[in-house]
Amino acid sequence: MTTKERIIEEAFKLFLNHNFEKVSINDLEKAVGKTRGAIFYFFKNKEEIFNEVIDVYIIKTQNPTDKFNFDNNISLEQFICHYINGINAIMSKMLSLSVVNIFKGYFSLYLQASRIYPNFAEIMTQNSVEELNLWEKVISRAVQTKEIKEVNTRQYATIFRSCFLGLAFDRCLSYGLNTDELLAIYQDIYDRIKIKF
Repeated sequence: MTTKERIIEEAFKLFLNHNFEKVSINDLEKAVGKTRGAIFYFFKNKEEIFNEVIDVYIIKTQNPTDKFNFDNNISLEQFICHYINGINAIMSKMLSLSVVNIFKGYFSLYLQASRIYPNFAEIMTQNSVEELNLWEKVISRAVQTKEIKEVNTRQYATIFRSCFLGLAFDRCLSYGLNTDELLAIYQDIYDRIKIKF
């Protein structure tokens, strides 16, 4: 890990536990084990560090293009598995940082970003639209290939996406998202619309 990556990771941990305003440069120096000069060799100020943390740990992490890499001919059933695997990979990476109640902290960081990071709402809305479109594309293909019944593809894309968002939000203050629970819900929805031969 480079010094710059270490600064970003340690800053991420600090911002998960404390509001932007409460994290001092002294806190960063202690967490990174580097002097102020070494930190500011890579960054102009604390806001630039914060923005880099948001780029790495929220925007890139939540970008559907980066999160899901698969063939365009994937079935809905396969996509559901890929989707869960993508979430699990991100959660494993986050949990490896050993931050107490990282899920609550991540939600808090998201809210901080909405007021500090330039155009954050627009960027995340675009990510959300892209992910919804991805779900709809896969569901439309599943209808065309007779994998599932005729359904309103936009509504079902919204249902699948909302299940994830709802559980992630609902569980963020306690133990975090349980992807086995999410997968069970997805499988139930899928079983209800799957064409059975």
